[in-house]
Amino acid sequence: MKLTSLFAATALGCALLAVPLVADTPKRGGTMTIGVSSTTVTNGIDPHVILGDNTVWALSQFGEGLLHFDGSMNIVPWLAHSYSISDDGLVYTFELERGVKFHNGREMVAEDVKFSLERILDPATASRRRQNLEIIDRVEVIDDYTVAIHLQSAFAPFLANLVGVWAAIIPSESVNADGSITHPVGTGPFQFNNYDLGERLVLDRFDDYWRGDLPYLDRVVFTPVSDEAARMVALRTGAVDLITAVPSQLLPSLMANQNRGFELLVAPGTSWRMATMNTTRPPFDDVRVRQAVDLALDREELMLARTFGFGHVDNQIWDEGSFWRMEAELPQRDVARARELLAEAGHADGLDITIEARSLYIDDAQIVQSQLNEAGFRATIAMSDWAALAERMRAHNFDMVVAAAGWYADPDGRYARFYTPEGPANFYAGGYENAEVSALLDEARRQTDPAARRALYQQVFDTVQRDAPNPILYFAPNTMAWRHHVRDFRTDRQGGFSNAETGLAFVWLDQ
Repeated sequence: MKLTSLFAATALGCALLAVPLVADTPKRGGTMTIGVSSTTVTNGIDPHVILGDNTVWALSQFGEGLLHFDGSMNIVPWLAHSYSISDDGLVYTFELERGVKFHNGREMVAEDVKFSLERILDPATASRRRQNLEIIDRVEVIDDYTVAIHLQSAFAPFLANLVGVWAAIIPSESVNADGSITHPVGTGPFQFNNYDLGERLVLDRFDDYWRGDLPYLDRVVFTPVSDEAARMVALRTGAVDLITAVPSQLLPSLMANQNRGFELLVAPGTSWRMATMNTTRPPFDDVRVRQAVDLALDREELMLARTFGFGHVDNQIWDEGSFWRMEAELPQRDVARARELLAEAGHADGLDITIEARSLYIDDAQIVQSQLNEAGFRATIAMSDWAALAERMRAHNFDMVVAAAGWYADPDGRYARFYTPEGPANFYAGGYENAEVSALLDEARRQTDPAARRALYQQVFDTVQRDAPNPILYFAPNTMAWRHHVRDFRTDRQGGFSNAETGLAFVWLDQ
């Protein structure tokens, strides 16, 4: 692991160097075009229904919640300038910012908070945030700028579940009669202009944004550039001003080249690759087969091959020193034991499986295929369209999928979303269900003592590690590059484009 540790120090240094010192007065105007490493910019424009990091990055420009993250990923007040919690933990009272306007010109008031939260809770909305907020008993409007949220019982993760665009406050008039949203309206620094699926999302400056002089840009355009070579060409030629996901194989030469022609960020990332197994049907309903996969994986080889050493290997999303860091040894490859487990499960002569992945992760899938075949599997590869694959995953119609996920502020988001049957990300864990885990997670939600909560999550972590429904493969680095005229661009550990202290609201173009 020396290479990984060395990178951690090097990458942080590069990240700091990548942020220009801004001594000039920001200039207003201009269009910033962002090339994202995906086949689509966003999976939808309804902030309460969205799925995926790219979608969050884009929609966070026009949708905001009561709370936000700061640059260190701490929860801070946002559309609510302050809040208080009753002694019994059942009532959260929020005092709203005054004078906040929606993009349609109307002032945001407490009724809008009530409408937005109740819309998320409505099963017809099909919000992925519903499970995180269903502890709400009722939303009480006290006056135009004060709202009290009453909970059914004490719920420790509640504040974390109100952060950001997932729980955006929107006006009722922006929702169509059938419940859909075709022209989203929010309170963010940029307002929706148009979106062409697979082409681009166009956002315009909102002149009445509640945070003073921000933003500086007139327009932001998100465009998909999934091909790595094309993405670099677009940056070098000026077709785009900033790109996400710089190809890892180019990083050594780019970091060494001070005349590369653009700014570069390389930092430890929070996006993790996983091998999701369908636990609801053979062969992966047998924990021994899943454990065989877990033992067959050479995570270091995967990380080095896919990130050229700029990623890192871990089995959890919280860094060393984090309060939520679980006690555990990193998994080690043991091909002999993997073969023994397959034999114990009745597959001594081998086992046929299909590994699926979208185009972005097909190279990961191919390395996983090779490693599993060394341990007695007979794996084949299938590249699948993500929308269709996600639907089949929800329907439990697959063997194994190589996919990715990101960071969560509270461990309830990480564990309850994935490892309970009703969790919105349960399909990423192959339909995993364990009554003991569900009971522990329920108890952790009611527990307000952080140390006691952590002890419960340690038990959840240990059980999930043993059951291995979706082993973490490795963490990809956070890489971005932008042209020199893009000034004051800063991002967070997740590579996002919006939080309290960083993001596109602060960017200006020196042209």
